[in-house]
Amino acid sequence: MENQPESLQNFVQLMTQHQGAVRAFIVSLMPGRPEVNDVLQETNLTLWRKRDTFQEGTNFIAWAFTIARYEVMRQRSKDKRDHRLQFSDSLLDALSAPPEPDSHESPKLLALERCLSKLSTIEREIIRHRYTAGKSIENLSQHLAKSPGSLRIALFRVRASLKKCIEKNLLKGDLA
Repeated sequence: MENQPESLQNFVQLMTQHQGAVRAFIVSLMPGRPEVNDVLQETNLTLWRKRDTFQEGTNFIAWAFTIARYEVMRQRSKDKRDHRLQFSDSLLDALSAPPEPDSHESPKLLALERCLSKLSTIEREIIRHRYTAGKSIENLSQHLAKSPGSLRIALFRVRASLKKCIEKNLLKGDLA
């Protein structure tokens, strides 16, 4: 990379430095989805193709998040054609919006906490082990002594329930 112009080196450094944050942002918009890595790869390709439009000294992460959001929306369009469970556009907008600068807790976190508290113990256990501990369905099935198939169904139902609850709470707006 020594022969490359300094601006190109800086761009590659910014992409590398913020890769984890971009991936986390995509995961927040597509929780539990296996396509996250594909969307991240498409985001990286788009960032690279549009690198000449990025102005050094501006907010790289905001620019990258905007591109990632469009890539997530493209994936959502593909998923709609395949009739997969989807977050509503209003929830996606709420999840991708930056938090209020002076708020200590974002509305989406408050909604998630409220909705998680309404889950049964076993549902919270499934969510905690799958997302907090990052365990695979197979690993989780061994831990809970349940079949992977039954856990996939349970996880699908819990996510659908959380989706509905979060959307309802965000739309009501009474998260204080």
